[in-house]
Amino acid sequence: MSRKHADSTMAIDRSSLDSGCLRRTRASLVVLRGAEIGRDFRLKRGSILLGRSPDADIRILDDLASREHARIEFSWDAERQRASYHLLDLDSTNHTFVNSKRTDRVELQEGDRVQVGDTVLKFVLLDDIEARYHEEIRNRISYDQLTGLLTKESLFLALGMELKRCLTYGLPLAVLMMDLDRFKAVNDTHGHLMGSHVLAEVGRLIRESIRGSDVSARYGGEEFVGYLADTNAAGAVQAAERIRRSIDTHPFTLDGRTIRVTISIGIAGCPEHGRDIKSLVGSADRALYRAKESGRNRVRVEGQD
Repeated sequence: MSRKHADSTMAIDRSSLDSGCLRRTRASLVVLRGAEIGRDFRLKRGSILLGRSPDADIRILDDLASREHARIEFSWDAERQRASYHLLDLDSTNHTFVNSKRTDRVELQEGDRVQVGDTVLKFVLLDDIEARYHEEIRNRISYDQLTGLLTKESLFLALGMELKRCLTYGLPLAVLMMDLDRFKAVNDTHGHLMGSHVLAEVGRLIRESIRGSDVSARYGGEEFVGYLADTNAAGAVQAAERIRRSIDTHPFTLDGRTIRVTISIGIAGCPEHGRDIKSLVGSADRALYRAKESGRNRVRVEGQD
């Protein structure tokens, strides 16, 4: 082969690229918020049931979802050579929302956000590369073995997606930074087994004190972080107080010994205290510092006394 031909660029008809002939796609619902963040549900042909029922094609692990909440119906337009997916609400108790608007029936478009209970799923058309990307995202979602909460890295991954959604639709979001008070004394006085027991119990108490749609993680050591979607900073105080009280009143018992532990919590809200992860966590951390400074076992909001 001559050098001229070896260095030549292959030409492809632009219309074939735009038509998708060279791009295999598949429709999916990707969980942006909920118990299975990052999961990619591939949409099959035919009828697809969404709901809390174990028999649902896409099971939504959310107490606010009906057992048979909604259905997605596939159809093929032979003339236009394209597939379409219509979402139908099945007279659900808490209704179905698309892009924050209640709907009974709608044709899904690329990027639409479907809310079932407190769970939010994004309708996407993925090519092979994008499908592998979402699989990698799912694989990176991991949990702290001791507390059962997300790892810090996994939470930030989920928070990045949730922030984008909230900023796009003008929705509030709150970030909580939490730190156990005088935890070093627990390890020094009662030993590391008691310390590990306390951390595990605190993880459980945090999970039980927030909604299924809220997300929490172990930040490191005795620090925890969480975010509350569709909640402003003032509204987050109630959730933070539930966490604080549940820990303050809980007897931590191991091998016949019982101790008491308290927690301090700082809160920041989007967009008033920041529009990215770094600024929101920094603001919540400053509020946490003031909670510690003012006597511990407190909840404080950034910018408020």
